[in-house]
Amino acid sequence: MDRPAIESLLELAAGPAFTVRDGTICDANPKAAALDLTPGKRPPLPLPEMGAELPLLLSGQRWVLRCVETEGLSLCFLRQDKSRVLAPDENTLLHTAGKIRLNLQDMLTAMNALADTVEAEATTSRQAAMILRAVYRLRHTAENLELLAALCAGSFCLNRRSCRPVEVTGKLCSELDELLRQAGCTLHSELPRREHTSIIDWELTEVLLRELIAYAAARTADGQIRLSLTFLGKRRLCFAVRCRPAAFFLDNDAAELEENGGGGDELSLVRAGAEYHGGGLLLSREGNDVTALLTLDASDQCDRKIRSPVQLPQNPERNLIALSPVLPVEAFRPEGLL
Repeated sequence: MDRPAIESLLELAAGPAFTVRDGTICDANPKAAALDLTPGKRPPLPLPEMGAELPLLLSGQRWVLRCVETEGLSLCFLRQDKSRVLAPDENTLLHTAGKIRLNLQDMLTAMNALADTVEAEATTSRQAAMILRAVYRLRHTAENLELLAALCAGSFCLNRRSCRPVEVTGKLCSELDELLRQAGCTLHSELPRREHTSIIDWELTEVLLRELIAYAAARTADGQIRLSLTFLGKRRLCFAVRCRPAAFFLDNDAAELEENGGGGDELSLVRAGAEYHGGGLLLSREGNDVTALLTLDASDQCDRKIRSPVQLPQNPERNLIALSPVLPVEAFRPEGLL
């Protein structure tokens, strides 16, 4: 098939279409170019065999890829996958509503105690800390729900920038470990000695890692949490969060781990964020240890889009807000936060 015929075929395609030869994109129509599938770049995933279809995520939208082979050239066509909508189900919404209701009750209890108490200042300080912790937990729930909604709707804009994952992950671990020690937990980081520069949305990655670490902190039996980072080639990162949960959590999570990798409603945000970034989330059990594997695909160029409509938390209290579900009341005493 000559080049004019190929260009004509790409123009007639109803959706994004491109050609691949020797693992590199050769030609692409405007709809494919809008998805960052342009000549000279590598296709996002290994191409499916002829006649097969492969689901994938591009620019926050779900697509199905199919290919036709001709004379050593792969003609690739994309169509939107409307059958698999990533959206929170009723259980997720009920779980979220329950968390909000629980923390509102804590706030009301503490406020009533403050209004009636005439006891020592230490008691008043503890009641204030209870209110502050409840406020932080509510803010954490609200921010997560807002981000989850944007990810599910495909309206979240990735902000991939060049970063040094080993360096920034090490810094995050140090910050979180300091807070987690107040909850009787220790965060151990196992990071590569050799740094790799990667183009990822580190702000979103931080949010996902905080959620995984808080999830582990709520379950660990011995207070030990381990986070490791592995580079899988040049364009894939794998974060592993490990802990040894208490028997109660192992018994209750066992069926879900066997069925779909576990995590359930509490990790809906992490799963959605990982898939949005071209990766995924998998929970596995080995003996009494549970490991959460978070994979992300790095890009070969930075994004030019403006972050909208959801702004990720940038305030200095972001770690305290993220870990508020597992931290004790003492971590929120007003005098300790000044």
